[in-house]
Amino acid sequence: MQVELYSLKSDSWTEIVEPDGLPYGGAVFNTYVNGFYYWQALGDFDKLVLAFDMVDEKFSTLPMPEFDVPLTQYYWELLEFNGLLGAIVYPIKGSEKSFDLWVMNGCWSKQFSIESVRGVERPLWFWKNGELFLASSDHELMMFPPHESLKIWVSMLMKDQCKLLLMLRASFHSVEDQSMRNV
Repeated sequence: MQVELYSLKSDSWTEIVEPDGLPYGGAVFNTYVNGFYYWQALGDFDKLVLAFDMVDEKFSTLPMPEFDVPLTQYYWELLEFNGLLGAIVYPIKGSEKSFDLWVMNGCWSKQFSIESVRGVERPLWFWKNGELFLASSDHELMMFPPHESLKIWVSMLMKDQCKLLLMLRASFHSVEDQSMRNV
C-alpha cells in the first residue's frame, strides 16, 4: 500500500512510510483525538489500532483493548472520551444493548459499563461532560448523562437535507416542594 500526504502550503504530495496495519471499516469507526487520527486496523495476526500523528506525519500502532467478549458477536468503535482515545464495545444483534467503554491512558483500562439499554442501535459520541449520545432503533438520539440512571431523549428531524436537533431537558421537582407551595 502506498500512502501520500497532500500539503496545501506547498501544493504538493509527499510519500510517507507505509503503516504496519491495514485500516478497515467506514469512517464511523474512526476518530481524531489530540493531533492523532485513529483507525481500526488489521495487523499480520490480529486486529489493532492504527494511529497517524498529524504533526510528525508518521504512523504507529496500538494494541486494541482486551475486550472480555467475542468480537465475532460485537462491534467496537473508536471515539474521544474526555480528551483521550476511547473504544466502546457493544453487541451486533439484539433489542437490548450493553456498552463497555475502554480508555487509552498509557494502557487500556475499562472505565464503565452501561447495561441493558432497550431500543438503542449504536453509540455516536461523548459530549463535553461525559454524556453519551446513542442512536435509537427509531432513528432518534438518546443521551445518557454520566453517573445518572436517567435517559434524556433528543429528537432529530430531517427536512430538506438539514438536520435539526431538539433537546428535551428533563426538569425534576420534589413532590414535597410542590405541595408546600400550594398551602
